[in-house]
Amino acid sequence: MYHCGWGTGMKHRIAIVDDDPIVVMVSEAMLLEEGYEVRSACDLAAAIVLVRDWQPHLMLLDYYLADDTAPDVVAQIRSFDTLVQVILVTGFAAKQPARQLLAQLDIQGYHDKADSPHRLLVLVEAALKHYLALERTERQRRYLRHILHVSPQILRLQPVPELMQAALTHVGALLQDADSVVAATNNGIFVLNEAGGAVAIHAATGVFAGATKLADLPDSLNAVVRAGMAVLRPCSHEAGYVIIPLRTRSGDRGCIVVEAEALPMEALEPCEIYSQQIVQALENVVLYERATVDQLTHVYTRDFGIRRLQETLRLGSRTADVSSVIMIDIDRFKPINDTFGHAAGDVALRSIAAAVLTACRTTDIVARYGGEEFLVVLPATGSEGANIVAERIRTTIAALAVEFEGNVLQLTASLGVATAQSGDNDQAALLRNADAAMYRAKAAGRNAVTSFSPERNTTGQTS
Repeated sequence: MYHCGWGTGMKHRIAIVDDDPIVVMVSEAMLLEEGYEVRSACDLAAAIVLVRDWQPHLMLLDYYLADDTAPDVVAQIRSFDTLVQVILVTGFAAKQPARQLLAQLDIQGYHDKADSPHRLLVLVEAALKHYLALERTERQRRYLRHILHVSPQILRLQPVPELMQAALTHVGALLQDADSVVAATNNGIFVLNEAGGAVAIHAATGVFAGATKLADLPDSLNAVVRAGMAVLRPCSHEAGYVIIPLRTRSGDRGCIVVEAEALPMEALEPCEIYSQQIVQALENVVLYERATVDQLTHVYTRDFGIRRLQETLRLGSRTADVSSVIMIDIDRFKPINDTFGHAAGDVALRSIAAAVLTACRTTDIVARYGGEEFLVVLPATGSEGANIVAERIRTTIAALAVEFEGNVLQLTASLGVATAQSGDNDQAALLRNADAAMYRAKAAGRNAVTSFSPERNTTGQTS
């Protein structure tokens, strides 16, 4: 009979600790015939080295060793290994009754050498079943500890691509906690349904890194993804992947696919908990973006942009930094709507917003201020730096050629720059100054950048 850990693929390891070579030889032959891996030690020092290095699942321990007795051996072993099962074996009467030893020591059986070998095998089977139960429980604890550790990183507000990349990395580590049962790699993908039911890759790691659509993947993995969009619970796929399905309350579907050998049953619930955390994080990001991001242009809303400006000015007053803002207004935008319709205007606004984001730095804050007006907040940036950014925005917009239903829309913008002096927290005045400068740019002929000057703070308003 071959013992494989009752379906886990794990061949059980048994250590024999006895100073009688005849007993070791007979016991070893019996256990090897049953299909176990067996090693032996003859004293306390060798037993400790064997348990530390080989990590047996069960130890058959002679009650009397030449240099020590079983209670002392058990105490030392338990100081560093709480999982190994111990069966005391003796050919002489112990000082304490067997029942008392079982109650006082962390052991799982007591065998008299005078009894039949069959009885010892019964004790071995029972102890190894107990080992498997403990090992599964310990693995679940590791899963849950991992989930608790990564929860703050998953649930914090962050851009969706970063969230998905983190989710892939952490789920790979979660599966690797299963030790030899699951051999997870760093190869994985995170997919979601897009509008219209199309499936697209939103994050990928390992050999799949850089993939943005299913066509970038091997055909075999396409089949795994389709299966992942249909299953209801985490599971293993015969092609060598673990699938974790995702379902949001709004009905969106997705899945995480990680290259791994198998998914043990005890990992099923932790993977479900993890998937629920990811879904919750995704929904939190969506709600946050709906409250802070303009749905048409995908830059920040006016209210959020002004809040960030207030925060920037307050921080600048403490750090003695100056900050600037840029007010952007699209030139002659009304004729676009009147001539081509509001759908064309929407396309133009989205194109301009993307151009502004491209021209700005990662620390700059871009918001839609009004219908065709945009606000850029530039933290810790003086007038000279703000004018450089503004000119870059102007030229990027002027280079746009927006196509709409066979027509090419050429766009320009007028920009006003204003800078708050150190310690100046009056955001309303700063916005008025940038607005005044922007209207001076329009009055000067449009497609221009103008900085606010107190001496020239009045001008007519031009569309």
